[in-house]
Amino acid sequence: MLAALALLPLVSALASAAATCSPDVVSCSPEAKGADPCCVATAGLFVFTQRFEPEEGDGGAWSIDSLEVLECDGSPAKRAVSPRKTHEQIGSETHASKIIDTDAAERAWAQSEVGEGVEELWERSWNTAGRYVSTICDGDVAPFFAAVHDLHKGIPTAELLNDADISPSEDTTYALSDIVGALSHRGHQPILACDESTLVSVSWPLHAKGKLAGFVPASIDRKSSCPAEGIIYPPALAVYSTTTKYTFDPIHRPTMRPITLSHDASRQVKYDEEEEERKAKKLSFFKGKQKGSLGRKDEL
Repeated sequence: MLAALALLPLVSALASAAATCSPDVVSCSPEAKGADPCCVATAGLFVFTQRFEPEEGDGGAWSIDSLEVLECDGSPAKRAVSPRKTHEQIGSETHASKIIDTDAAERAWAQSEVGEGVEELWERSWNTAGRYVSTICDGDVAPFFAAVHDLHKGIPTAELLNDADISPSEDTTYALSDIVGALSHRGHQPILACDESTLVSVSWPLHAKGKLAGFVPASIDRKSSCPAEGIIYPPALAVYSTTTKYTFDPIHRPTMRPITLSHDASRQVKYDEEEEERKAKKLSFFKGKQKGSLGRKDEL
């Protein structure tokens, strides 16, 4: 009882701090220095990445790939404030939460390139990023994944590109400056990644507001990996039905003789009557000779 009473001031202080957190303090800003870590992220530089999946939907889809949590200088986050969790624990907590539509959030994530399920993706995302967010003081995973999902919905990459007449195409390529220009809305500085000339993903450097109440554009010392010209925005791989009928010259082979005997019958050798009679005489000759030999032996 005394121990519980001793904890009351601490609980009251935490509740008071949570109640007084300003949602407008931006991470890595002068106002964030010295602020309560539960109110503003100390590792406050975020890089949100969306990956393009050509085979999703009717014309491809931009899906959630990852969220990096970095120190304000761009180095990896150093201090984890929440424990590691398994995908079973993460699934249980998110399904029990009322602040996230787990099914919709799961569908928004890009398929793993190494065969992982969305549960494993979330486990890796939490253990490498989410648990380093200082504003998640109680270790609850739901606010982290809800924030990632809301962030994804707030950056309509496909619409921004489409509004600039940039769409998946088999025969049209684009300039890096045109794609970056289409995505650089509201001060964002997107970073494009390409596999050779094919557009793969877009990354967005961000700072967080308050307890992940929102995000604002930021900058980071990274450059796009796409060429200046000739970028391919890949369409879905189409499977075309064959409508043209082709005729081929037949291959002529010799006419095969039909096999009329069974396997065993084909091995039988048939002799004519003269051959059978000759064999019978030969056999009787040896039988007679053997009888004669036996008789002389008895006389001795």
